[in-house]
Amino acid sequence: MMLSSRLQAFTPFEVMEILDIANNLEKQGKKVIHLEIGEPDFSPPPKVIRETINALKNGKTSYTSSYGIKTLREKVVNYINNKYKTKLNIENTIITPGTSLGLFYALSALLEKDDKILLLNPTYPCYPNFIKFLEGKVIYAKWDLEDIKKKIRENKIKLALINSPSNPLGIQIDKEVLNFLYEHIPLIVSDEIYQGLIYEGKELSSLHFDPSLEKTIYLNGFSKYFGMTGFRLGYILAKKEVIEAILKLQQNLFLCPSSFSQEGAIYAFDEESIDYIENIKKELDRRRRLVIKLLKEANIDFIYPTGAFYVFVNIKRNSKNFCKKLLLKKQVALTPGSGFGPGNENFIRISYANSYENVKEGMKRFLEFLKS
Repeated sequence: MMLSSRLQAFTPFEVMEILDIANNLEKQGKKVIHLEIGEPDFSPPPKVIRETINALKNGKTSYTSSYGIKTLREKVVNYINNKYKTKLNIENTIITPGTSLGLFYALSALLEKDDKILLLNPTYPCYPNFIKFLEGKVIYAKWDLEDIKKKIRENKIKLALINSPSNPLGIQIDKEVLNFLYEHIPLIVSDEIYQGLIYEGKELSSLHFDPSLEKTIYLNGFSKYFGMTGFRLGYILAKKEVIEAILKLQQNLFLCPSSFSQEGAIYAFDEESIDYIENIKKELDRRRRLVIKLLKEANIDFIYPTGAFYVFVNIKRNSKNFCKKLLLKKQVALTPGSGFGPGNENFIRISYANSYENVKEGMKRFLEFLKS
């Protein structure tokens, strides 16, 4: 069968390849420590679970509006307005079946063939695949203001796709960089799925720079901060006309997000749920500080993380080969840096979204193998 050239241009998601190997080892009875997957190891807020079950029991299993449930949209807008002092309303948001799909919608609504999109390298692996699929062109810049300026001078950039806090770096974009991007690039698509997971410094959002969404499409969801990965719910904030354009995509491609997932998510913003998540956040920070301590003691180069739940480490060797050998010999799964953009072949990403004990043992095995 002849596959489309657009699909053939897709590159594999390397973390899933590592996961496949790990799953096969586990089928053989081996215990694998998973430090590769960016999935929180905690359950969603208990109230969310209770209300999702109630929704199923009460027969809330039908289609919803393609915008998403009105109550959930109101909750999202109120949460954002209270947190960032914005003045958005329900017309500025749509609920999507996951934040990744929200990103695909946003790029589909904005891109024409050969449009140039700025990505900060390292970047989330799906971003360049989405852009190529939509026949746009990726322009990589380092996480460095001077290199960003250079790339903007050399190229007619239509939009910047940013992710802060970053996967895989675990850092926020500098205020100076965000200022420059907003002054010199027509459109910003801001993926802030890790917002809320900041452990040091002040949280910085695109909404601090563009509270009325004049040139921003803001993406967020329930997977990371709320630990609701399987609910597959995200949301987009944008100008009314952008939301209405994205609505047409949703109507034709997915109709609507899951009804009972939305019913449960309404309660993610309750005080009880936020208190639960903030306690989880303290535990994530404890794991982060453990990884930092162990890497410093081993005198290994890494990007100092202040958010999300990742650390990007320079192992000074081919990361793809290293990660496969580490997994087979020490049963520790890490993510090769090669999937996060050109020039990252000697880096690995550590996810500390696992128990403190597993992170500690996984780091011990990783460091032993690195020095062997």
